[in-house]
Amino acid sequence: MQLLHICLVGHLLIAMAWSAPTTGNATLGQEDLNSNTTYIRELLRQSKVAEMKSFMNPKVDPCHDFYEFSCGNYDHINSAFRMEVLTTGVFETVTKGLNRNIVKMLNEGHDSHDTPEDIQVKHFYESCKRLKDLSAQYPDKLRRLIAEFGSMPVLEGSSWKESDFDWLGTVARMSNRYGIAPILGAEVSKDFASNQRNRVYLGQQEFPLESRAMYEGNATQVYREKYRGTIQRYLQRFLQVSKELAKPTAQELIDFEVDLAMGLVDESEGLDLNELTTLLTVEEMHKLYAPTLDINRLVFVTLGERVTDQIYEFNSRYMKNLVEVMQRTPLRTVANYVFFRLIYEFVESPSSNPEKRKQECVDLTKKFFAKNLDNMFYRRHNNEKSSAEIDNMWRQLKATFNESLRSNPHLNWISRPTRNLAIAKLQAMKLEVNNYADVNFTEEFAGLNLQSGDYVENVRQTLAQSAKEMRELLHKPAKPLEAGSQLSYTPANILVENVIKVPVALLQPFYIWADAYPNAVMFGTLASLIGHELIHGFDDGGRKFDAQGNSHDWWDERSSLNFLDRRHCFTQQYGKYIYDGIQLKESTSQSENIADNAGVRLAYTAYREWYDIQLTKPGGSKALAMEQLPTLNYTGKQLFFISFAQVWCNDAHPNIKALQVSTDQHMPGKFRVIGSLSNFEEFSREFNCADGSPMNPQDKCFLY
Repeated sequence: MQLLHICLVGHLLIAMAWSAPTTGNATLGQEDLNSNTTYIRELLRQSKVAEMKSFMNPKVDPCHDFYEFSCGNYDHINSAFRMEVLTTGVFETVTKGLNRNIVKMLNEGHDSHDTPEDIQVKHFYESCKRLKDLSAQYPDKLRRLIAEFGSMPVLEGSSWKESDFDWLGTVARMSNRYGIAPILGAEVSKDFASNQRNRVYLGQQEFPLESRAMYEGNATQVYREKYRGTIQRYLQRFLQVSKELAKPTAQELIDFEVDLAMGLVDESEGLDLNELTTLLTVEEMHKLYAPTLDINRLVFVTLGERVTDQIYEFNSRYMKNLVEVMQRTPLRTVANYVFFRLIYEFVESPSSNPEKRKQECVDLTKKFFAKNLDNMFYRRHNNEKSSAEIDNMWRQLKATFNESLRSNPHLNWISRPTRNLAIAKLQAMKLEVNNYADVNFTEEFAGLNLQSGDYVENVRQTLAQSAKEMRELLHKPAKPLEAGSQLSYTPANILVENVIKVPVALLQPFYIWADAYPNAVMFGTLASLIGHELIHGFDDGGRKFDAQGNSHDWWDERSSLNFLDRRHCFTQQYGKYIYDGIQLKESTSQSENIADNAGVRLAYTAYREWYDIQLTKPGGSKALAMEQLPTLNYTGKQLFFISFAQVWCNDAHPNIKALQVSTDQHMPGKFRVIGSLSNFEEFSREFNCADGSPMNPQDKCFLY
């Protein structure tokens, strides 16, 4: 459920990419680099120059293809294929830097920084590293998990009795105990229309392949085949099913999941939460789908109590499709699927390479304890300079957008009353570093006893605790929305709270910011990222949430119609791009493209205002002199655009490019650059792009 805008480079993120700018001197430590001496500042500037130059292809005309100009050499030195990773890019780089710190924290002995909860997280990490020791016991442990809820046909053979299997009751009990809800589930979360309270949402399962596009068409068939192979391998290796039986069973399971996925919404339709949800009583929903779906019993067993309040039905299309699918699917297939999805949450295949296994175990620990790891990092490496830099940037961006909303004639397509409401929302919007300093981890870990020798038991305890906490939310006030590890590496706009969250990973210096860098670099990178998130509050979905973060359409009819008309321009523009031979889909939803376009405009306007102030300020010439980097013959304003483009330098493994197009709402990095800058007159002015050139087309799209 899209209660927040998560801005990702890609859904499948592996923490390997280019490193932070090197100093050229291996003996220099972090304290040396943080010292504000002339020598260190110049060293950092030279390092930044070397990095930026290494990514660029100056032979390309910036007015023809600014991405190739800024990033044309990136994939040669950061090839995802050669590095044997899925993607490379700035967020992967930042994550890799954070992971190095996390590995160090988790592998070092207990110290004065460690809380009792930190120690339990370290035990979880150790249990992951010891998975090889568990291999002989794995099948028995998984079979015992299955036995908690019944029996699996592929394991029982002819002795399995269909009459003993109640699929809906089994799913509800799994959800109650472990929060695992194959096929259909009910969960408690913040009410998007009234965010001070929680409410039950009932709807589709989480799909391993994520989107409807991944379950249909020839372009994504290869991913379904790989998934089918994974199912077969898990059945053989972890449940000791024979190959002869595992292969057809795996095919039955993927066919069933494809059938279920036909009820998913096509994200290109751009439907919002109001269009996807209906508020009903449990009894009303029960009558809609009985007798195939016993909603009364599903909700009661899942939550352990009768729910008298109205609940949200999420995606009625899925529910209607589910009724038809369940009526034609053999119960034997359903049972195998339900129990496979149970053990799927407990199965891991650790690498035999010790270093690679450490990284895999960091990722697994993040999956369950992202908040703890971010908080552990923050307590050990709190960088007040970076926090102050982010806060200062935020204030400048808010002030700049506030002035634009008040007086920019280009925004006259929005009526004055609606602009006033937009200003009120902007003023109420907050930015927070996602450090979890106020979380009561002692309370969250109550009842957990994680040990270093049994990964399966640790996961079982963790899931059980999480399911218990979810049920208890029904009688508690709403808490800040959480999104696990997703909020650990990317900024996000939590629409239902009107809050922008910045990950602690971005507090690390030298990746995208440093005191020694020109302001042009920091505005082009950090400010553009924050500006992107700010604009999400006013995009397709964000404009339907008010200043308090409640779902509320506060736009008048004329302004709303103008918005839709201008959005259509982006739909046409981005639908014409071709990525690796794949024609991109013309999508109604344009939230990410709107945020890219307006975010870079906002950041540049804020930079230009700072620049103009320096021109008239005593001593300002010295600051402006620092805006140029040695041996990079570009003005500060040109450096802004190059820095912005290099945020999106990336490479993807050839095997996942179709996957990116099918699952990611963001454009590939190339089109995030050329799409937004080709709409921006001031970019064309700074690089002297002739009218009608590819980066300065006659027709441009504009919203904010």
